[in-house]
Amino acid sequence: MKKVLLVDDDLNAREALRLVLESQQLECIEAGNGSEAIAWLSTHQADLIISDNQMPVMTGLDFIDQIKLQEKDPIKTPVILLSGHLKEHDKQRARQAGVFAILDKPCNFSQFLSMVQLALDQ
Repeated sequence: MKKVLLVDDDLNAREALRLVLESQQLECIEAGNGSEAIAWLSTHQADLIISDNQMPVMTGLDFIDQIKLQEKDPIKTPVILLSGHLKEHDKQRARQAGVFAILDKPCNFSQFLSMVQLALDQ
C-alpha cells in the first residue's frame, strides 16, 4: 500500500483529504505542521507528500526546503502543495524546489485525485 504524508494544520481539511485518499486504498500519515512532518520523514519514507502552505511553525514552502536538504536536492518524493493564497513568486519558488503540482484550496476532489495518481505513477 502506498504511503501519503498529509501535512496541514487544519484538522478538518486533513480529515477530508484523508478520507478521499483512503477511498483509493492509500495509507495516510498525518502531520499538523512541517516540523512534525520532518520528524516523521527522518525515520520513514512516503511515496507522496501533500502539504498545505499556510501553517504555523513553518510554511509549506519552508517545509519543502527542508525536504530538499534531507533528500539531497532535487526532491525525490513527489510533493503536491495546496494553498488558497500563493503569490506568483511563491509558486515559482515551489517549482524551482521541485514541487510536482500546486493546487488551489479549496480543490476539486476529482482534479486532486488525478494529480495524486499522476504523482504516484511517475
